[in-house]
Amino acid sequence: MNKQLKIDFHTHTREDTDNHIDYTAFDLIDHAARLQFDAIAITNHDAITYGPDLETYANQKDIVLFPGMERSIDHKHVLLINFQNTDDLTDYENIKKAKTDDNLVIAPHPFFPGMQSLGKDTYHHADLFDAVEFCHFYCAQLNFNREAIRFSEKYRLPLVANSDAHVLEQFGRCYSLVNSKKNKYDIIQAIKNRQVKIVAPELTLNRMVKIYLKILANKTGLKQAFMRVCGIMNRLRHVSETRQYLK
Repeated sequence: MNKQLKIDFHTHTREDTDNHIDYTAFDLIDHAARLQFDAIAITNHDAITYGPDLETYANQKDIVLFPGMERSIDHKHVLLINFQNTDDLTDYENIKKAKTDDNLVIAPHPFFPGMQSLGKDTYHHADLFDAVEFCHFYCAQLNFNREAIRFSEKYRLPLVANSDAHVLEQFGRCYSLVNSKKNKYDIIQAIKNRQVKIVAPELTLNRMVKIYLKILANKTGLKQAFMRVCGIMNRLRHVSETRQYLK
C-alpha cells in the first residue's frame, strides 16, 4: 500500500574523508528515526558508506537505507543512488551506461555558486538526470534554487528536496514526500514518475551564514575553504552563463 514517505537523498557523515563531521552514519540513522524519516541515502564524497551492519541497523529503526555517493566529475558533483558498482563511474558517459530502472542520478545544488555545482553541465547532460535537487540552503533574499525549478520544468524532471547535511542541524528541515510503497525499487520508480512533493521552508539570511560558517569549519584545510570561496566569487561573476539554455 502506498503512503507518503519522508526521504532525504543527500547527506554526509563522519566517514566522509573530505570533511570533519561530528556524527557517524549510525548517529545520522538514529537522528533520522527520531524525526520519523522513512528512507535516507548517505552520500559521502567519492565513497560508499554502506554495508550489512549499517543496513541492518537502519532496518531495525524502520528506515530504508540506500547506498549512495556524491561523485566528483571534473570537480563537479553528481548524486548516485542505489548503484551496485561505482568504481568505473568517473565520467558522465559511464554513469549513463550504468543507469537502470532501480537507480537514480540526481543533480545536486546544480546552480549554486561554487566549483562543485554542475552549472551549464546540467544542460549539456540533461538526459543523464532522473531528478533535480531543491537544496535547503536558501532564503528570501538569496535563492539559487530558482534555476533548478526552471530546469526541472523545461525537462519535465522531478524536484527532490535534500538537506546536503554537513552539520546535524541541517538535517530534517528539508525533505521529499514520495508517494510509494516502502521499498527501494518502488521509491525509485515513484520519483522517476514524479510522485514526489518537496518540503523546504526557507532559512533566514542570518541562519544561512551561521550554517555556512560551521560547514567551512568542518573542512580539512584552509586551502579547501579558500578554493570554495574563490569558486563562489567566480560563479557569482558568471551567474548568467546558463540563461541562454532557457531561451
